[in-house]
Amino acid sequence: MGVPGPSDRPVAASDRVTEAAQMSPYLWALLGMLVSATVFDAFNVAILSTVAPQIQQLYNLNHTQWGLVNLVIRIGAVVSFFVLALADRFGRRPIITLTIFGYALFTGLTAYAVDVYSFTLWQFCARIFLAAEFALALIIIGEEYPTRFRSFGVSLLAGMGAFGTILSFLTARWVLAHYDWRTMYLLGLVPVVLVVLVRLGMRETRRFEQLRNDGHSNRSWREQLAAFKVPFQRRYRTRSLLVTLIWNCNHMVTSPAVTFWTIHAARNLHFSAQDYTVVVAGAYIVGFLVGAPLAGFFMNRLGRRLSCALYYFGAAGFIFALFMVPIPSVAVQTLLMSACIVCFLGANSVTSTYATELFPTEIRATGYSWTTNLFGRVTEIVTPLLIGMLADRIGIPLSVGIMAIGPVIGALLVLRYAPETRGKTLEQIAQELDQAALGQSPGSHRKARS
Repeated sequence: MGVPGPSDRPVAASDRVTEAAQMSPYLWALLGMLVSATVFDAFNVAILSTVAPQIQQLYNLNHTQWGLVNLVIRIGAVVSFFVLALADRFGRRPIITLTIFGYALFTGLTAYAVDVYSFTLWQFCARIFLAAEFALALIIIGEEYPTRFRSFGVSLLAGMGAFGTILSFLTARWVLAHYDWRTMYLLGLVPVVLVVLVRLGMRETRRFEQLRNDGHSNRSWREQLAAFKVPFQRRYRTRSLLVTLIWNCNHMVTSPAVTFWTIHAARNLHFSAQDYTVVVAGAYIVGFLVGAPLAGFFMNRLGRRLSCALYYFGAAGFIFALFMVPIPSVAVQTLLMSACIVCFLGANSVTSTYATELFPTEIRATGYSWTTNLFGRVTEIVTPLLIGMLADRIGIPLSVGIMAIGPVIGALLVLRYAPETRGKTLEQIAQELDQAALGQSPGSHRKARS
């Protein structure tokens, strides 16, 4: 079976899938599993920020070298493209199980690193599965849950990610005072127990199951490789480019924020490990309690486009203030960091919503992986290295401040080019975008896809 082009693809099987009208007991249980996986995901990602000063000192790394370590680790998120794309062939359930096991295993192995090279290698491998797990959780939310719940579900995952970061920093406050950084990574093995729960309690998504029943997932490996090009066909090209660009604008400030701030706080503000962990944990508590709920509320009331632009403008302004206000006060820094985290969570929530809503079911994981986990992470990889190189010359604050231009550009792109998807089913979104891409008037050809 060849890979159909934009004009010969049959009506998507997911058009015949009934949209869930309300939350069922299974959907609530599934949400609990996804939330748990996301909490541990964020916990493990945040460990790198909690131990950054210790690792930099242990291996005698300057800012440029630390930026290079971050670059290599973050490339793992790009490599997750290949893991995530498998979900369009084998399904969401088996691949998310693999990702949970993978990130727990390699996080635990990091505790046994003998030098900076093995440390970087294990963290690189862990990041592959961490990025893929979060992406799949978002995709499952988009495919399984009622239309009105999608924005809330995505913002809830972002909020629980913040909760995972809080746990990481609060745990680090005690662990680093009594043990060492290796203990933090050993704690990253805990999510292994989730593998059993997912295998026993999770079903394949309804939309993917319908595609499988219609034979859309029964592709040869050659056909699967050919399908990787589909997001760049005329039908999907504009939306692929948009999501890629705004993710890159977003990552220019979110990628260096906490990791470089902890170093900035330790060296320039003379904060202890306990001080900066309190600041970050406090900020993420605010993000968890305020930022994530607000993101879902704004997406449903103001719409995706305006909410995204406002959060991007806010992220630019507050990251600049966080690094450029040299007041060594835990209270002041917590206030500024809290504002940053609220904007980051909001920006990530809306951008993630766009990334999952703008592609049909048959290429949703592939489209997401291209735009979010591959091309969308260029600045996430390059920015820490660039900041590290600049920091050795002009200092960390000004280096990060320069990057604040990124979200400003992203906000302008969203206001000009992003579609409004509030209140629409995935099928309606796909139909409208397809008609716009192919120059059709609304309703001229009903070829809706989810």
